[in-house]
Amino acid sequence: MRLRSGSALILVVSLCAVLMTLAVILTKMVYNTYTTAVLIEQREAAFWLAEAGLEAGKVKLARNPGWYTDLQHYPEDDVRWLKAGAVGEGGSLPSGTFVIVREKDQARLYSIGSRGRVRVILKIEFTTAPYETQSQTEL
Repeated sequence: MRLRSGSALILVVSLCAVLMTLAVILTKMVYNTYTTAVLIEQREAAFWLAEAGLEAGKVKLARNPGWYTDLQHYPEDDVRWLKAGAVGEGGSLPSGTFVIVREKDQARLYSIGSRGRVRVILKIEFTTAPYETQSQTEL
């Protein structure tokens, strides 16, 4: 009898350790799923905010073909410059913000949509008079 007196305690401790490990793993899986879902939602909202910025920029160009927000910058499509240093006109919607950037004498227009920590940059290239969109890309 004395050889088996501690076996129940060892079994209970082992079972508790396994259950706690499973609880930690499940908690981590739920957290990762939630975080991913939030980032996907923010990215989708930022994309549509950038789209709204492009449409606002098209209206500004139609009203004033010489409209620009910043001087020319090289290299073209410099994402770091667009996120941090570009001068643009901002707009705000309930779901986030956007910034429109057009370089002087360039036939391209950028829009940066922001929601939470996520930013989406869209670019259109166009022809002048009459304005027609040639291409739209995401940077």
